[in-house]
Amino acid sequence: MRRLALAALAVFACAETQKLPPAAPPVAGGHKLTIIGINDTHGAILSAPAPKWLHSLTTGDIGGADWFAGWMNAVRADAAAKDSQVLILDGGDEFQGTLISNQFRGKSVTDVYNAIGVTASALGNHEFYFGLPVLKERIAQARYTVLAANVFLTGTQNRPDWLKPSVLIEVGRVKVGIIGLATFETPLTTNPVNLEGLQFVPGGPVAAREADSLRARGATVVLITAHAGPFPPDNEIQHIAQACKGKVDAIVSGHHHTVIGPPPLIVENIPIVQSGSKLVSFSIIELTLDDSGHVKEFAVNDGTQPKPGGPQALLHNVAAPITGKQQHGMEQASLDEPPTWRGQKVEADEKVAAILKDYDVQVRTLRASRIGETAIDLKKGGRDDLLANLTADALRSGAGGSLKADFAFQNSGGLRIQEIPAGPITFGQIFDLVPFDNQQYVLTLGAQDVRNALEAVLHAGKGPLRVSGMRYLLDWEKYAGSAKETKDLPWGALVTKVTDDSGKPICETKSCTAAACESVCSETKYKVAVTDFLANGGDGLEMLKGKPKEIGSVLARDIIVSFVKEHQPLTPALLGSLSAGAVPRWAQIGAARRAQTGE
Repeated sequence: MRRLALAALAVFACAETQKLPPAAPPVAGGHKLTIIGINDTHGAILSAPAPKWLHSLTTGDIGGADWFAGWMNAVRADAAAKDSQVLILDGGDEFQGTLISNQFRGKSVTDVYNAIGVTASALGNHEFYFGLPVLKERIAQARYTVLAANVFLTGTQNRPDWLKPSVLIEVGRVKVGIIGLATFETPLTTNPVNLEGLQFVPGGPVAAREADSLRARGATVVLITAHAGPFPPDNEIQHIAQACKGKVDAIVSGHHHTVIGPPPLIVENIPIVQSGSKLVSFSIIELTLDDSGHVKEFAVNDGTQPKPGGPQALLHNVAAPITGKQQHGMEQASLDEPPTWRGQKVEADEKVAAILKDYDVQVRTLRASRIGETAIDLKKGGRDDLLANLTADALRSGAGGSLKADFAFQNSGGLRIQEIPAGPITFGQIFDLVPFDNQQYVLTLGAQDVRNALEAVLHAGKGPLRVSGMRYLLDWEKYAGSAKETKDLPWGALVTKVTDDSGKPICETKSCTAAACESVCSETKYKVAVTDFLANGGDGLEMLKGKPKEIGSVLARDIIVSFVKEHQPLTPALLGSLSAGAVPRWAQIGAARRAQTGE
């Protein structure tokens, strides 16, 4: 897991606090609220094998909506015994990402959230991926409130009528206000076609004003659930907390798929949690209230596993210590114990398990169908990014009747799993890798456009594009070293050399000033395969909009499936692995100035 790097934060001005109405009837001192935070489920409502780093703690699966519901049953039982109420907040990105979610356009996820008793959720960027009509259906289906205070109709101060900024609820004798926020970078990370007519503004000032309004209506506790993360350089969730100093009591965050804690992240005395992704853990904030119902103290992730102070893993069992006597003639499975939460036994919730079974039976056969084989572990990231190589190579290959191209671009954020192990490959694995129903576009680009596209994503703060059919050099030092902002660099200052696979030059930078670079570029026009997300300007590629294009008739995911079927097994040489002596498809000199991780 990535660890949090905190940066110095500028203090933001907040809206003037409105006058509060008379205090609500007193509550007993020591009364508590228990806030459960989850985020970035991405349709992962089925259990999954525990990662290797958890094997010392459990031998079973982890996660799954039925087990999350079971853990919530135990949390609620413990809370009830301590005069506490439980609220479940989701930090956004509920739907898009798995076959059991996408096949039903997120309906399955909303059904299990309803059954679990989620209180409210933030609007994530991936909620838009099925289109606005489907999103409205999901919001209408949800018995919890989907919130985003910082989304407006373009050019106005009016919010869309299908979306609420906040909600005020009564929990026992306490009025609790909950504010939702979408990430400010939603237009950068979402297909622009699905966002027409919507404007996303920075969340902090909006949340501060909304908190004032909720306090004026009697809220003594105010919470934020935000699809915004902590990573630099933007530190978006910390800025939100800064803007809401003295107005908000706790924040559930999302978007960066990271685990916060230990140690806890506390900004302006506001605890902020995030629980990774794919519903394998949850965070817990316990608020102790004074006699007037205001927060007087809090505890974050108290007594959690595997690391106290971090999110609680959704364990199905816990490996018991093995004594010397037990090691003889006893299987490890017989020594596993059911998990507990503060003395409360945890077991899968039968009602939610039944909902999952009804949906899963409709997709199980397709998910498990074998489509091919790989002779090598296919991993995402690093110098040997074979998952990216596979998808980019497939996208320009013509497999399955798709369009052929000279080159292909693949954005790393479009690849949603970390590894396909050596062995059989199933349809479900490819679906989890590329769950988006992206179309194939083949653009006609000049050499400078090819180079500029490779730089545009960097100007937007995204990671380097993965490529097929070409090589490029990314140099953060030679011409870019003195620039304060990557986005201010002239074209050619970062990507200084581009060639095709054979080494034939496409574009090379010869010199640069602060205003412009001199480059020698080919006059050739190239066919470049991309997804519609990139062709429509996603990840900062506004420059591709309007370029000459052909639209393929085969979905990008189906192209990859056909490519895998046509190349059995996938080999290191086929995929350009460094282990087979291949030259890296892109190289980097110096450290990245700016790279975002939100997905």
